[in-house]
Amino acid sequence: MADLSVLIRLHKYELDEKRRALSELHGQMAEMERRRRDLERSFEAEKEAIRLNGDVHFTFAQYAETVRQQQRDMIEEEQQLEKHIEKAKEDLMETFSELKKYEMTQEERERLEAEEQAIKESREMDAIGLEGFRRKSDENT
Repeated sequence: MADLSVLIRLHKYELDEKRRALSELHGQMAEMERRRRDLERSFEAEKEAIRLNGDVHFTFAQYAETVRQQQRDMIEEEQQLEKHIEKAKEDLMETFSELKKYEMTQEERERLEAEEQAIKESREMDAIGLEGFRRKSDENT
């Protein structure tokens, strides 16, 4: 039976790489959320400054529209990033499943080899025991 250790090592490496990629995507998502919160805080600070000054600047309307567009862009980016994360999770699970199949197959092969070895050793011990019994019988006769 063929040894699957090379395939197992390869799939473990692929699994590690996919975990790193997924971790990186989660990091990007966290960065995106941080940027969104920063944008919201900045917008709220501008609104508060205008409220305190009591006069409405004509540029605030353009600023508000720019912020809304940035928020829409960020939502779209987050949705794309979520799709990438889901795809990465699926790939990770597929690789993990393949790895488990190879590991289970390897374990089964090793178990069968151990059983065969035990049977072979038992037969050899039986043959030795029979030979000893035969010799003892020949000596007594």
